[in-house]
Amino acid sequence: MNVNTIIAAAVALGTLGVAAPASAQQASNDDVAGLVKSVMDATYGQNYDAKNACWAFTWKDDQGESADYCMRPGTPQIIEGPRGKTLYLNTFSATDIRGDARYGYSQVQPGLMGAFKIKIGGKQGWIYEANDSGTDYGSAGDCGCTRARLIKLSNSGDYGWLFTSGGTWQGVTVADYSIVAAIKGRITDISKIPQVTEKAQGVKYDVSVKEDPAAKGFFPLHVVKTTADGKTEAFDVAFDTAKSMYALPPGR
Repeated sequence: MNVNTIIAAAVALGTLGVAAPASAQQASNDDVAGLVKSVMDATYGQNYDAKNACWAFTWKDDQGESADYCMRPGTPQIIEGPRGKTLYLNTFSATDIRGDARYGYSQVQPGLMGAFKIKIGGKQGWIYEANDSGTDYGSAGDCGCTRARLIKLSNSGDYGWLFTSGGTWQGVTVADYSIVAAIKGRITDISKIPQVTEKAQGVKYDVSVKEDPAAKGFFPLHVVKTTADGKTEAFDVAFDTAKSMYALPPGR
Protein backbone atom coordinates (compact mmCIF):
# COMPACT_ATOMS: atom_id res chain seq x y z
CA MET A 1 0.00 0.00 0.00
CA ASN A 2 1.58 3.30 -1.05
CA VAL A 3 1.31 6.72 0.57
CA ASN A 4 -1.45 7.96 -1.72
CA THR A 5 -3.56 4.85 -1.16
CA ILE A 6 -3.33 4.90 2.63
CA ILE A 7 -4.11 8.62 2.85
CA ALA A 8 -6.90 8.50 0.26
CA ALA A 9 -8.53 5.63 2.17
CA ALA A 10 -8.44 7.62 5.39
CA VAL A 11 -9.85 10.69 3.65
CA ALA A 12 -12.69 8.75 2.07
CA LEU A 13 -13.65 7.35 5.45
CA GLY A 14 -13.37 10.46 7.52
CA THR A 15 -13.66 13.81 5.74
CA LEU A 16 -16.53 15.84 7.17
CA GLY A 17 -18.55 18.50 5.39
CA VAL A 18 -21.60 19.17 3.27
CA ALA A 19 -22.42 16.51 0.69
CA ALA A 20 -21.19 17.37 -2.81
CA PRO A 21 -21.35 15.89 -6.32
CA ALA A 22 -18.89 13.04 -6.91
CA SER A 23 -16.42 15.12 -8.95
CA ALA A 24 -16.36 17.94 -6.42
CA GLN A 25 -16.03 15.46 -3.55
CA GLN A 26 -13.09 13.74 -5.28
CA ALA A 27 -11.32 17.06 -5.72
CA SER A 28 -11.85 17.80 -2.06
CA ASN A 29 -10.49 14.40 -1.10
CA ASP A 30 -7.43 14.91 -3.28
CA ASP A 31 -6.80 18.27 -1.62
CA VAL A 32 -7.05 16.78 1.86
CA ALA A 33 -4.82 13.84 0.93
CA GLY A 34 -2.18 16.28 -0.28
CA LEU A 35 -2.51 18.32 2.89
CA VAL A 36 -2.13 15.22 5.06
CA LYS A 37 1.03 14.24 3.19
CA SER A 38 2.41 17.75 3.66
CA VAL A 39 1.75 17.58 7.39
CA MET A 40 3.35 14.14 7.67
CA ASP A 41 6.44 15.26 5.72
CA ALA A 42 6.74 18.46 7.75
CA THR A 43 6.40 16.60 11.04
CA TYR A 44 8.35 13.40 10.45
CA GLY A 45 10.62 14.47 7.61
CA GLN A 46 11.04 13.01 4.14
CA ASN A 47 11.12 9.57 5.71
CA TYR A 48 8.24 7.76 4.05
CA ASP A 49 8.77 3.99 4.15
CA ALA A 50 6.97 2.74 1.05
CA LYS A 51 7.32 -0.93 2.01
CA ASN A 52 5.55 -0.43 5.34
CA ALA A 53 3.35 2.53 4.30
CA CYS A 54 4.41 4.80 7.18
CA TRP A 55 6.90 7.52 8.15
CA ALA A 56 10.02 6.40 10.03
CA PHE A 57 10.42 8.41 13.24
CA THR A 58 12.90 8.30 16.11
CA TRP A 59 11.27 9.31 19.39
CA LYS A 60 12.97 10.21 22.66
CA ASP A 61 11.41 9.72 26.09
CA ASP A 62 11.79 12.03 29.10
CA GLN A 63 15.05 10.31 30.03
CA GLY A 64 16.50 10.91 26.58
CA GLU A 65 16.27 7.26 25.52
CA SER A 66 15.36 6.86 21.85
CA ALA A 67 13.19 4.30 20.08
CA ASP A 68 12.21 3.76 16.45
CA TYR A 69 8.60 3.94 15.29
CA CYS A 70 6.81 4.18 11.97
CA MET A 71 3.90 6.62 12.00
CA ARG A 72 0.70 6.44 9.97
CA PRO A 73 -2.01 9.08 9.57
CA GLY A 74 -5.39 8.38 11.11
CA THR A 75 -8.65 9.56 9.59
CA PRO A 76 -8.39 13.28 8.73
CA GLN A 77 -11.47 15.30 9.61
CA ILE A 78 -12.33 18.83 8.54
CA ILE A 79 -14.51 20.98 10.77
CA GLU A 80 -16.03 24.13 9.32
CA GLY A 81 -16.65 26.98 11.78
CA PRO A 82 -16.98 30.78 11.95
CA ARG A 83 -13.18 31.13 11.60
CA GLY A 84 -12.96 28.86 8.57
CA LYS A 85 -11.84 25.28 8.10
CA THR A 86 -9.81 23.31 10.62
CA LEU A 87 -8.17 19.97 9.92
CA TYR A 88 -7.92 17.52 12.80
CA LEU A 89 -5.43 14.73 12.25
CA ASN A 90 -4.06 12.08 14.57
CA THR A 91 -1.19 9.71 13.82
CA PHE A 92 -0.26 6.38 15.34
CA SER A 93 2.66 3.96 15.46
CA ALA A 94 2.29 0.94 13.19
CA THR A 95 2.21 -2.45 14.95
CA ASP A 96 1.83 -4.77 11.96
CA ILE A 97 5.40 -4.54 10.62
CA ARG A 98 7.21 -7.87 10.47
CA GLY A 99 10.81 -8.71 9.58
CA ASP A 100 12.22 -5.34 10.67
CA ALA A 101 14.04 -5.40 14.00
CA ARG A 102 13.52 -1.68 14.51
CA TYR A 103 9.81 -2.24 15.06
CA GLY A 104 9.89 -5.34 17.25
CA TYR A 105 8.50 -3.95 20.52
CA SER A 106 8.69 -5.55 23.94
CA GLN A 107 5.62 -5.64 26.19
CA VAL A 108 6.84 -2.65 28.20
CA GLN A 109 7.46 -0.39 25.19
CA PRO A 110 4.61 2.09 24.57
CA GLY A 111 3.05 3.10 21.31
CA LEU A 112 2.94 6.67 20.03
CA MET A 113 0.12 9.04 19.16
CA GLY A 114 0.62 12.29 17.29
CA ALA A 115 -2.10 14.96 17.19
CA PHE A 116 -2.57 18.03 15.02
CA LYS A 117 -5.01 20.91 14.87
CA ILE A 118 -4.40 22.75 11.62
CA LYS A 119 -5.85 25.97 10.25
CA ILE A 120 -6.51 25.66 6.53
CA GLY A 121 -5.89 28.70 4.34
CA GLY A 122 -3.48 31.61 4.10
CA LYS A 123 -0.38 31.99 1.94
CA GLN A 124 1.11 28.67 3.04
CA GLY A 125 -2.15 26.76 2.62
CA TRP A 126 -2.11 25.60 6.23
CA ILE A 127 -0.59 26.36 9.61
CA TYR A 128 -0.35 24.49 12.90
CA GLU A 129 -2.67 25.74 15.63
CA ALA A 130 -1.41 23.00 17.92
CA ASN A 131 0.71 19.95 17.21
CA ASP A 132 2.45 17.02 18.87
CA SER A 133 4.57 14.58 16.87
CA GLY A 134 4.24 11.78 19.42
CA THR A 135 3.18 11.04 23.00
CA ASP A 136 3.55 7.59 24.50
CA TYR A 137 0.52 5.46 25.36
CA GLY A 138 -0.22 1.78 25.81
CA SER A 139 2.19 -1.14 25.54
CA ALA A 140 3.92 -3.42 23.01
CA GLY A 141 4.15 -0.50 20.57
CA ASP A 142 0.35 -0.13 20.48
CA CYS A 143 -0.93 3.28 21.58
CA GLY A 144 -4.57 2.21 21.51
CA CYS A 145 -5.18 5.37 19.50
CA THR A 146 -5.93 3.60 16.21
CA ARG A 147 -9.46 3.44 17.65
CA ALA A 148 -9.51 7.11 18.68
CA ARG A 149 -12.73 8.98 17.85
CA LEU A 150 -12.85 12.73 17.26
CA ILE A 151 -15.56 14.11 19.54
CA LYS A 152 -17.10 17.53 20.08
CA LEU A 153 -16.20 18.93 23.49
CA SER A 154 -17.94 22.30 23.55
CA ASN A 155 -20.32 24.59 21.71
CA SER A 156 -17.37 26.90 21.06
CA GLY A 157 -15.79 24.51 18.59
CA ASP A 158 -13.46 22.48 20.78
CA TYR A 159 -12.78 18.90 19.66
CA GLY A 160 -10.60 16.08 20.92
CA TRP A 161 -9.80 12.40 20.40
CA LEU A 162 -11.26 9.90 22.85
CA PHE A 163 -9.63 6.48 23.22
CA THR A 164 -8.40 3.97 25.78
CA SER A 165 -4.92 2.57 26.21
CA GLY A 166 -3.16 0.29 28.63
CA GLY A 167 -1.90 -3.24 28.90
CA THR A 168 -1.91 -6.51 30.80
CA TRP A 169 1.01 -7.57 32.96
CA GLN A 170 1.05 -10.90 34.85
CA GLY A 171 -2.71 -11.19 34.46
CA VAL A 172 -3.46 -7.68 35.72
CA THR A 173 -5.05 -5.25 33.26
CA VAL A 174 -4.73 -1.49 33.60
CA ALA A 175 -6.39 0.86 31.09
CA ASP A 176 -7.18 4.57 31.01
CA TYR A 177 -9.33 6.95 29.01
CA SER A 178 -7.54 9.71 27.17
CA ILE A 179 -9.07 12.81 25.64
CA VAL A 180 -6.41 14.51 23.56
CA ALA A 181 -7.30 18.09 22.68
CA ALA A 182 -5.77 21.48 21.85
CA ILE A 183 -5.80 23.63 25.00
CA LYS A 184 -4.32 27.14 24.78
CA GLY A 185 -2.32 26.20 21.71
CA ARG A 186 -0.91 22.97 23.13
CA ILE A 187 -1.91 19.36 22.57
CA THR A 188 -2.94 18.08 26.00
CA ASP A 189 -4.47 14.93 27.46
CA ILE A 190 -7.36 16.23 29.55
CA SER A 191 -8.59 12.96 31.07
CA LYS A 192 -7.51 11.17 34.24
CA ILE A 193 -10.41 8.74 34.22
CA PRO A 194 -9.56 5.03 34.30
CA GLN A 195 -11.31 2.25 32.45
CA VAL A 196 -9.87 -0.46 34.71
CA THR A 197 -7.51 0.06 37.66
CA GLU A 198 -4.87 -2.24 39.10
CA LYS A 199 -6.50 -2.34 42.54
CA ALA A 200 -10.09 -2.89 41.39
CA GLN A 201 -9.98 -5.39 38.51
CA GLY A 202 -13.69 -6.12 38.78
CA VAL A 203 -14.73 -2.48 38.32
CA LYS A 204 -15.11 -0.93 34.87
CA TYR A 205 -15.88 2.64 33.85
CA ASP A 206 -17.60 3.56 30.58
CA VAL A 207 -17.27 7.16 29.41
CA SER A 208 -19.19 9.26 26.88
CA VAL A 209 -19.57 12.98 26.25
CA LYS A 210 -22.83 14.54 27.40
CA GLU A 211 -23.53 17.23 24.83
CA ASP A 212 -25.57 20.18 26.04
CA PRO A 213 -26.65 22.89 23.54
CA ALA A 214 -26.86 25.38 26.42
CA ALA A 215 -23.42 24.67 27.90
CA LYS A 216 -20.95 27.55 27.87
CA GLY A 217 -17.81 25.58 28.68
CA PHE A 218 -16.66 22.04 28.03
CA PHE A 219 -19.40 19.44 28.12
CA PRO A 220 -19.53 17.10 31.11
CA LEU A 221 -18.67 13.44 30.72
CA HIS A 222 -21.26 10.79 31.49
CA VAL A 223 -19.68 7.91 33.39
CA VAL A 224 -21.20 4.49 34.09
CA LYS A 225 -19.43 2.45 36.76
CA THR A 226 -20.03 -1.30 36.70
CA THR A 227 -18.87 -3.55 39.54
CA ALA A 228 -17.99 -7.25 39.44
CA ASP A 229 -21.48 -8.22 40.61
CA GLY A 230 -23.10 -6.33 37.74
CA LYS A 231 -24.31 -3.32 39.71
CA THR A 232 -24.11 0.00 37.89
CA GLU A 233 -23.86 3.59 39.01
CA ALA A 234 -24.16 6.52 36.60
CA PHE A 235 -22.91 10.04 37.22
CA ASP A 236 -21.55 13.09 35.40
CA VAL A 237 -18.04 14.50 35.64
CA ALA A 238 -17.60 18.22 35.02
CA PHE A 239 -14.50 19.66 33.37
CA ASP A 240 -12.19 21.24 35.94
CA THR A 241 -11.21 24.53 34.28
CA ALA A 242 -8.52 25.29 36.88
CA LYS A 243 -6.71 22.01 36.18
CA SER A 244 -7.88 21.63 32.54
CA MET A 245 -8.87 18.08 33.38
CA TYR A 246 -11.64 15.54 33.76
CA ALA A 247 -11.15 13.37 36.85
CA LEU A 248 -13.30 11.04 38.95
CA PRO A 249 -14.82 12.63 42.07
CA PRO A 250 -13.43 11.33 45.40
CA GLY A 251 -14.92 7.99 46.37
CA ARG A 252 -16.04 7.05 42.87
